[in-house]
Amino acid sequence: MTEVPRLAPESNPAEHQPANQPLVSIIVPAFNAQEYLAETIDSVLAQTYRPLEIIVIDDGSTDETVNIARAYGDPVVVIEQENRGPAGARNTGFAAARGAIIALLDADDQWMPSRLERCVELLQSDPQIGFVTTDAFLIEEGERTGKRYYGGYQRYPFPDRSSQLQEIAKRNFVFVSAVFDRRLLDLVGGRLNERLWGTEDYDLWTRFVLAGAAAELIPEPLAWYRIRSDSVSRARERQWKAHLTVLEQHLPTLWLLGAHGRPQDAYDIGISLLRTGERRMATWFLFHALTDPGANVFQRARFLLRGGAALVAGQNRDSNAEDSK
Repeated sequence: MTEVPRLAPESNPAEHQPANQPLVSIIVPAFNAQEYLAETIDSVLAQTYRPLEIIVIDDGSTDETVNIARAYGDPVVVIEQENRGPAGARNTGFAAARGAIIALLDADDQWMPSRLERCVELLQSDPQIGFVTTDAFLIEEGERTGKRYYGGYQRYPFPDRSSQLQEIAKRNFVFVSAVFDRRLLDLVGGRLNERLWGTEDYDLWTRFVLAGAAAELIPEPLAWYRIRSDSVSRARERQWKAHLTVLEQHLPTLWLLGAHGRPQDAYDIGISLLRTGERRMATWFLFHALTDPGANVFQRARFLLRGGAALVAGQNRDSNAEDSK
């Protein structure tokens, strides 16, 4: 596995920064988050880890979000911008961040006091670790619960290092409030894909894994993750399409590295590509769906019949288009 670059402390640390601890930049994208933002910032200020900087990106809010953030003064850097979505807001935060380590935190989530310290400690303990997250308790419609992110909201267990390449080809297994090395971010392009909606983190984690970085989980619930009826994570159909967009981009590379993914995903992507006229790529995805060792006999039969029919129909459309010229 490729060794992830480890970072030395900054050469010009702030006066309050211990010489042996890197500055951590916490990126908080916020859109109309007046109801939750103060609790979120308070949970960061209560962290046992120092030094840190909090960067709140007001993503075109129309409520009191920016005023709440500015009321904290120096501990919080506030950036205002027109609405670009969570990926665009985080990209603005990345550009402004001074830290050697980056941490993501949504404006309606919260951390337990020791979370950042535990994550940084684990991140620095092994050069193969590129990003770290923790389990979290769920807040459902404003009510704190004993339910957990892993084993509850996220049905699948966190994979060990040996299986992360296989798992990232199937699903996002990393709780979004992750902590990672700034150099790793820069290594994979330094930005989130703003064309994705709700799966820009999945795309980033996939790039991390493809770069040779391992993800680690602290199994204790050291955060509160809020589930809201109006949240991005609840818009399932749109998010599923974005999930397939991530896989369309990365599955070919993952296949070359020995990962398989889910045959249904490959099939769905292949059919989508046929509809947009990308016949060659569509054929590749449909072939992988059909030959994937995880496909059962019923799936293979369906993929062969329906996929073959779609290929023939696409070929006929192409022929008719040529004849009409």
